[in-house]
Amino acid sequence: MDKKVTIQDVADAAGVSKTTVSFILNGRDDLRISEQTKKKVWQVINMLNYRPNLYAKNLRGTKVNKVIGLFAPEGLAELGRLAFYDFFDLTARALLRSGQHAQLILDIARYDDVDAIVAKNLPKADFLALAGCNYIPVVAGDCRIDDPIFYEVNPDYASLRSKADERLPEGFVYVCTRPGDDSLLRELSTAFRNVLFVETFADLRKLAGESVFVTEPFLLRLLSGVCREIYCPEGLLERQVDRILSCVTLAIDREDQQQHSFLIS
Repeated sequence: MDKKVTIQDVADAAGVSKTTVSFILNGRDDLRISEQTKKKVWQVINMLNYRPNLYAKNLRGTKVNKVIGLFAPEGLAELGRLAFYDFFDLTARALLRSGQHAQLILDIARYDDVDAIVAKNLPKADFLALAGCNYIPVVAGDCRIDDPIFYEVNPDYASLRSKADERLPEGFVYVCTRPGDDSLLRELSTAFRNVLFVETFADLRKLAGESVFVTEPFLLRLLSGVCREIYCPEGLLERQVDRILSCVTLAIDREDQQQHSFLIS
């Protein structure tokens, strides 16, 4: 059996005293503990999966009606906004079915009125800046973080390419909004030979008569009747939302989970 992580383990890893860790866990804002120290302690807590008994009564993870913040990236193009609205609507409805609620958040700042944050299609630097402001779980969608502190849920572009090749054997254009994360953009560009990043409705008109592959449901709706052939894997966004929300639950409850990176196809 693995050795249970103690408050002393957290203190040693963070380079602070047990008392400081205890004060941070209990939200003692009356004490002069720097934001940098608080951030470090919470990161170590997440990394070591420390679960003190006081969580059972006092921490956010015990709330029934949780509020999950959904972060909207700045500067989205016309079609990028539609992609985010699709994701927000589907996620908000999934949360409501489980007695939870979604809250739209727009700025990289500290949020004390939500239990966790989901950030979709953010550049990695912006994701880390958002996570650095908050001491609650922050889960990434469509962003490569490569840090076991954070859960991330991304498209499996290699598997998606195989599905598209099978359905459209004579060739196709992969049509999508541009990923905000550079690592994910490189993965996408490697997986597909012919890619068109679309930003405006005018971009879609260029696809008249083409065979296209899309992974964003709103593009399927907009391009139906325009393209010669169009294929979108059924339920792809729903599977991503379900996985993201399961990661949110694991992060809030601090469940022991070896895998923090998931691919969806």
